[in-house]
Amino acid sequence: MRYLIFVLLFTINSAAAAEQSGPESVVAKLWQGISHEPNQASDVALLEQLFHPDGTVYGVRYTDNAPDLSKVTVTEFLKALEKEREAGFYECEVFRKMQVYDRFATVYSVVESRTDKQAVEPDFTGVNSIQLYKEGQQWKILSLYYQVENPAIAIPLQSGQSGKCLP
Repeated sequence: MRYLIFVLLFTINSAAAAEQSGPESVVAKLWQGISHEPNQASDVALLEQLFHPDGTVYGVRYTDNAPDLSKVTVTEFLKALEKEREAGFYECEVFRKMQVYDRFATVYSVVESRTDKQAVEPDFTGVNSIQLYKEGQQWKILSLYYQVENPAIAIPLQSGQSGKCLP
């Protein structure tokens, strides 16, 4: 009987550990790692663990109503996040849709960004496409493509709610 209980507890704990290290957990940790309090930097040590060393980050921002696409390596992206910033920066993921097959995962994520954690309205909203690869037993971000909201086209929150962050 003790053996059966031990096996059952081991199986439950193993399943919980696997779930915590799944692609959902990696994406949640991404937003936690980028966020920071005033006069602090992002958690680059955490972010280094999440990204594949050969990863790429693409981004689109609108300047004068024209899209501006940028591309950086993960190393360049993390280097930019090492600097302490006077203002805080808080990422709140309000919607996530994920598809997983074997060692492949792709995530569509809507994130609100605020410089004041208590602000009701976000400073801006962005949509993200995140591709992950399961290397050994760890999921790693291969690419992150984000687009800051186009002022002419609102990003639908789907079933998410503004200000209600996903765990």
